Amino acid sequence: MTSDTVAPLDAILIGAGQRGADSYAPYALQHPAELRFTAVAEPRAERRARFAATHHIPPERCFASWEEALAAPPMGEAAVIATQDSLHAASALAAMQAGYHILLEKPIAVNLPDCQALIETSEQTGRQLHVCHVLRYTRHMRLMREIAQSGVLGDVVDVDHRENVAYWHMAHSYVRGNWRNQAESGPMILTKCVHDLDILPWLLDQAPLTVSSSGGLLHFRAENAPAGAPARCTDGCPAADSCPYYAPHLYLGLEPFWYSYAETAPKGLARWAAHRMVDQPGLLNLLSTMIPPLRQVTAYRGWPLTVLAEDPTPENIMAALQEGPYGRCVYHCDNDVVDHQVVNLQFDGGASATLTMHGHSPVEHRSTRIEGTRGRLVGQLGNGGSWLEVEIHRSRRKTRYDTSAPPQAGHGGGDQQLMADFTASVRRGGNPPEVQAAARQALQAHWLAFLAEQARLAGTVQPSLPP
Repeated sequence: MTSDTVAPLDAILIGAGQRGADSYAPYALQHPAELRFTAVAEPRAERRARFAATHHIPPERCFASWEEALAAPPMGEAAVIATQDSLHAASALAAMQAGYHILLEKPIAVNLPDCQALIETSEQTGRQLHVCHVLRYTRHMRLMREIAQSGVLGDVVDVDHRENVAYWHMAHSYVRGNWRNQAESGPMILTKCVHDLDILPWLLDQAPLTVSSSGGLLHFRAENAPAGAPARCTDGCPAADSCPYYAPHLYLGLEPFWYSYAETAPKGLARWAAHRMVDQPGLLNLLSTMIPPLRQVTAYRGWPLTVLAEDPTPENIMAALQEGPYGRCVYHCDNDVVDHQVVNLQFDGGASATLTMHGHSPVEHRSTRIEGTRGRLVGQLGNGGSWLEVEIHRSRRKTRYDTSAPPQAGHGGGDQQLMADFTASVRRGGNPPEVQAAARQALQAHWLAFLAEQARLAGTVQPSLPP
């Protein structure tokens, strides 16, 4: 090593699940000169061992709990925390007190006092706190913000932003999965849409004044179950051939997943292959033996399959459906979070905005419409790709931008850019004002989520005072 070589940032991972191990940690493998993982804390032994093998972590630096990891002498400068939501506050607080800079999966915490405590601890200890609001880091949202604030649209009057959760994703995460029950995770407007509540003030560079909200749990209720539906899909459901939520249909072949990807992908091989995986899987499997890039589709073993089984073979997936939570009938689960909600925001610059979240879309995507006095912007951000289009009133000139990230880039490329910015920021040192300001803005987004839920339950308009 030469004297002018800078060593990579050493970090520990707390929570080696889908977000920690599969979305954020791969950055260290792609950029070993910038980041390396030196320890892992994960309660599930198989995940812990897999991460340790991938990142060459010795056994003495593998821990079954975050408490054990943080009781050890520091093993780096940073900690990436991707535990379940209810554990965020305690683990991040302890990590900052132990001297680590933090990258924290959203939400910050599941209640406002814990969110505030983490922001204050970051400022008091001088430890950086970066919240994984990954939409800010996408080319799509950054260009949208640039256009909205450039003046080309005139004065922004109204924003209509929609979080269109695909029906199969709703069933997977918010009916059968970890975020189904508010007491165990938090309200869906927090766990799913705090991203979006962060984006809206950031896009407009305006502060929200009032919040109102409505919505509820409409469909995933016991009274909507097909006649004779058992508690588990694999126990002889009479609606197996017609129910869109029939678990073997969702997970064996992933047809709804690939359809959603194809419908949002730009024209090209990825779009064609995803469509063929829906209507001609046999043909695509045959072609993949001759065209290796097609194996990214035919041999796909990522989310949501890895939630069901560490080794998601068809046999293991079927066993998980027969025994685990993801094989339950969606009408006979212990879910209580909403399946649709609308949030209305009024901003201090005069603009209004609505955030609509629902879990009944055929295609997973976010869509945005910004109406200005001189023009309009519309856009879509999906699993397969993204685009923006600007139309000017007087000239009727339309300009379209392809904002798609490379295939397999999580959250439209936001996951990778977040890791790049976090790594660079910690390597520069200190707790700079811009990092503290971003953390305070993340706190505001969480405050809006809590206010929106209060407004929904009470049927009132809430003033958006600073938390």
